[in-house]
Amino acid sequence: MAAGEDTRPVAVERRGSLAVLRLARPAQRNALSVDLIEALCAALAELESDPGVTAAVLAGAGRSFSAGGDLGDIAARVGGGEEILARVDLMRGLQRGITALRGSRLPVVAAVHRHVYGAGWSLALACDAIVAAADTVFCQVFVKRDLVPDLGSAWLLTRAVGSLRARELMLTGAEVDAARALELGLVNRVADSAEGALEAAVELAAAMAQSSPATVGMTKSLIAAAEETTLEQALTLETHAQSLALGSPASRAAIAAFRESRSA
Repeated sequence: MAAGEDTRPVAVERRGSLAVLRLARPAQRNALSVDLIEALCAALAELESDPGVTAAVLAGAGRSFSAGGDLGDIAARVGGGEEILARVDLMRGLQRGITALRGSRLPVVAAVHRHVYGAGWSLALACDAIVAAADTVFCQVFVKRDLVPDLGSAWLLTRAVGSLRARELMLTGAEVDAARALELGLVNRVADSAEGALEAAVELAAAMAQSSPATVGMTKSLIAAAEETTLEQALTLETHAQSLALGSPASRAAIAAFRESRSA
């Protein structure tokens, strides 16, 4: 290892008010270890605590976004597997990455390329949008390892494409290329290359962060609640959120600018 080489499993790059979070285990195709998930959660929490950060992009270093869970790390942590509590603790630790992304106040856009497998796909689905390079291949690979979908895959994928498509993808482990993913509504945009996907994701994340952080955060909360509540409950949440938004200085300034036909 070269002197001064950064060995952190997640690297952070600031681009003005936007941050790029990069999974940084390229030799392992960014397989998700417990250490990587912990580093991702810590990096995201640090960005969320910085009022100067308004959006984030999640990308992968090297030749893949993520090949899925690090089975070597997982096997080492649960040993022979006789103790179920060790496996439960392991899963809950890994799942923190999904809840951190889903619950972030920041708009988070995934910029994916080449392999987006298993739990790596779950990470991308937990983001607010996905931009894929043309060479991207998505796969619910769990069934090929005699495992069930984890890190929220069943919940996230079913809501993305419906139960019929989700069953097919999860029970067959079929690979889906970027063009087909776009047709299915699994990605928002397709770019020519990994670099192009990253730049498009940066642009999309910036566009999602145009409003005040409070408004963006409440909008994300309303969208999340819509997946789990009745219309009546959603309307109640909407009432409280919009009442707060309407009273904010940012909203009052934007409304005044609109009424006066000028830029906010």
